[in-house]
Amino acid sequence: MPHRDSRRRAATLLLQALAAFGAAAPAIAQRLFVSAGTEVDAESGQLLFAAVGGNFAEHTTWDFFTGHADTSRDFSSVTTTSYDAGIRHDFGKVGLRIGVGGWRDSELVATEKIVAALELRGDAWSFALQGELRDSAFEPFDIDRTIVRRDGTEVTITARADCGLDDNGWGAQLRWSNRSWSWALNGMSYDYDEPACAFSSPALSSLRRATRAEFVQFADRVATALSYTAGTQLLAETSFLDSRLGTSVSYRPRARTYRVSYDRFEEALFGFDSATLSAGVSFPVGVAYELEVYAGVTESDAFSDIGFLGFTFVFSHR
Repeated sequence: MPHRDSRRRAATLLLQALAAFGAAAPAIAQRLFVSAGTEVDAESGQLLFAAVGGNFAEHTTWDFFTGHADTSRDFSSVTTTSYDAGIRHDFGKVGLRIGVGGWRDSELVATEKIVAALELRGDAWSFALQGELRDSAFEPFDIDRTIVRRDGTEVTITARADCGLDDNGWGAQLRWSNRSWSWALNGMSYDYDEPACAFSSPALSSLRRATRAEFVQFADRVATALSYTAGTQLLAETSFLDSRLGTSVSYRPRARTYRVSYDRFEEALFGFDSATLSAGVSFPVGVAYELEVYAGVTESDAFSDIGFLGFTFVFSHR
């Protein structure tokens, strides 16, 4: 599909630009951080993740994240591998970050995205705007069922489908902090194109641009699995959301930091709502290391409450 190819070319060019920028930067990093962690939930889901970042120059930083989530033993039966890479430059009180990312489940879908964020900073506050373009290609799947069309008529589909979905997201984050307290509010809203499908049967050409309601009927297995993942803490960020809104408060009296967060998600395919409340504490382990321990619970329209527990280990060198 031409629109998918154009986004893939754009993502490739951006990756090349990021690599070229890094090659031209000073060889000695002024700061480096490495983090790794795991998260498990009460439904046997597990997430492993790692991140690394540093400085190209005094005002230019880079970062890379990768994660692997396995919920194959619970109700969603999804396993994803994700990544995110970006470069940020500070222009005084203005910061700009550009990046690329994506995630995939080998049996369901593969996505690619381009992201950009512009941040304004004051002495104790910051405000950022973020935009995201994403292209998703579903693995081909077989259909043998009757669906209800947008005009109310029924049609029986016996065919193989190859579908894709494009969307864009726009959001903002507001943050305030002093020596001991920090508060943040963030949100994103997503806008989806109609799913674009190619069928093995030419008679189904009228469904090449299916509505979302038509798509979730003939792609019910795929849509159901992906909609359930949006309600889990492990996979909410690598799913198809209609909107998300979150806030967090942290307090650092001395060496320890205490954090409480609340996030609300609405998934895009079936409209399920979910809410997550979590709390954690981080503390130094040695001179350059820090450990965070956190726990929480997710409540969703799609299933009963799910508890989770996570650990993150961070190394920082200056």
